[in-house]
Amino acid sequence: MADATPEIATDAAAPAKKRPRVLRRILIVAGSVIGVLVVAVAAILGSFFVAGWQSEREQLDRFAARSAEVAALSQADRDAWVETSGDPTVTDELAYNELQVIATHNSYALPPTWLQTQVIDLVEPGQGAALQYSHAPLWDQLDEGIRSMEIDVRWNGEAFSVSHVPLVANRSTMPDFALGLREIALWSDAHPAHLPISIMIEAKNDYMFLDPALKAFDAGACDALDAVIVDAMGSRLFAPADVLGDAPNLRAAVADGGAGWPSVGDMRGRVLFFYADSEGTREACSEGEVEASDRAVFASSRTGVDSAVFAVRDDPRDAATAADLAAGMIVRVRADADLATSEEERDVALATGAQIVSTDFPPSEPQAGTGYFVEFPGGALARAGR
Repeated sequence: MADATPEIATDAAAPAKKRPRVLRRILIVAGSVIGVLVVAVAAILGSFFVAGWQSEREQLDRFAARSAEVAALSQADRDAWVETSGDPTVTDELAYNELQVIATHNSYALPPTWLQTQVIDLVEPGQGAALQYSHAPLWDQLDEGIRSMEIDVRWNGEAFSVSHVPLVANRSTMPDFALGLREIALWSDAHPAHLPISIMIEAKNDYMFLDPALKAFDAGACDALDAVIVDAMGSRLFAPADVLGDAPNLRAAVADGGAGWPSVGDMRGRVLFFYADSEGTREACSEGEVEASDRAVFASSRTGVDSAVFAVRDDPRDAATAADLAAGMIVRVRADADLATSEEERDVALATGAQIVSTDFPPSEPQAGTGYFVEFPGGALARAGR
């Protein structure tokens, strides 16, 4: 019995000696797993930054090439260009609010990479598929006859960028907003007789956690955006003050079916901007000392605000569209929201009389698989709409 006791004590001490080794192994495995995860996350984020950088590089290269092309044009070349996007109903005598055009939705869009799509679907299932469309660069769209575009703008306190979702859907033909405006202005220089170009600005405040540098769109952002637009567009800009005249407000200026809007002939070679309907954006832009009529960008509203003469209505069946048109407002509707396409909905949108009919699928970029696209009868991208 005396000999057995030490053996029992030895056996009991063995597990205690093994515990540190087991713990070390667990820590080593856990550290390795964490290390692999960190490397994987870094690689994923790195690929996202590379995708954004490639978009920026491509935009710069395109702009340099286009600048060289325009510099080589003579004034005779510019004057000889003829606008062909409209059908025969588009005349210089037509009032601007009687002109109907096809617009591209998210005109800057490039589809996210495969890896970006997987991450998007993890956060918001199905959303990755909804982003699988793209548009040609702005210059090419203008060449093809598009005269209305839609751009998502983000503010970092110093400059504006363009993306659908920061970081995870950051591929764009115009990541630099200011440079994109210069591209539009350059195209306008080369084609001075073009029909008026309208650009809808959606001030984005969503997904800001993905880019800590982003800031909320406030009165300062409104002032900065005005300055960027004025600097890029110069005398091409058609601004709210050009409509106001002696009227007490913008709504009054266009009342009676749009009496305050100039003719198409007077607006050739001009570019105008309007905000997507947003109470937040409109309130932010009215917080400062600048009146709505002195802004570079038109306000929009679906509720009859005196300072707004644009209405953004996604649903082409919205009964309020007819009242907006009768009040002289410019209305934008969508022919195919969220990539849901049907010829019936498209035809409803075209028949509303809304001046701007937005689509993800212009004639040059039909929907894969269905061949669906949006144009006016006869293949035109502009016509007399009312």
